[in-house]
Amino acid sequence: MQVTKYIEKVKIFKHYTNYKGRLFVKTLCDLFNDVAEVQTKFYGVDVETLNAVGATWMLHRLHICLNKMPGENEEVYIETWPSGVERLFALRDYRMIRENGEELVRATSEWMYIDLNRRRPLRQPERVVNISAGHQIPHLQIKSILNEKEFAMTSQGGRYFDATFDNIDFNGHVTQASYMRWLTNSLPFEFLKTYVLIDVEVIYAHEIMPDSRIYSSYRIEEENGQMLVSHQVRDESDSLTHCIAKSVWTKK
Repeated sequence: MQVTKYIEKVKIFKHYTNYKGRLFVKTLCDLFNDVAEVQTKFYGVDVETLNAVGATWMLHRLHICLNKMPGENEEVYIETWPSGVERLFALRDYRMIRENGEELVRATSEWMYIDLNRRRPLRQPERVVNISAGHQIPHLQIKSILNEKEFAMTSQGGRYFDATFDNIDFNGHVTQASYMRWLTNSLPFEFLKTYVLIDVEVIYAHEIMPDSRIYSSYRIEEENGQMLVSHQVRDESDSLTHCIAKSVWTKK
């Protein structure tokens, strides 16, 4: 089977952007999900097909580097492709580019193939391995900013959020795009007015189920003129970590 990149032209509508006219990072994640769904359906490894055999996809890690967010009414191209297999993870990469080839955003992700009922990871099936590794399209190289084993933070602040109906995805739990919104929206308004996001890496640990309440906390530190933020999303009782993340922000 010949594997190619899937490329889709996207217009950045006004409701995709914040009051500065820049694309919401949550909406960026939604757009990534949309283009990935088209390609997985084409290759027969989409969620609906997997559900029929008692399996599904679950995101483990997402890393996004933002050179420049597109603005309101801009038309850009999003490309995605399966980019390899590492241990139990199937890799998928994304790029957002302008028509002249300028790269605005690049991202890479790790997905687990999961037993739908037991919620346990399974070995990647042969079809997925062939699709992910049986081509010559390079895997995007993005330097990690988050070390899971060394991660530790003392919270400076945060906000509570509720997992409502609009946050739930095809697997019956909170979509990864909603995590991204909660991570950024936990930060103070003045911080978000002053700084723009240029790098974010998230590791997803435990599902957030419907009607759950979570606390998204942060710690902000300055380093070499940039703001480094550690994030953690925990359940309301503070007994379970749903995700950890790090992000980098700069003045623009």
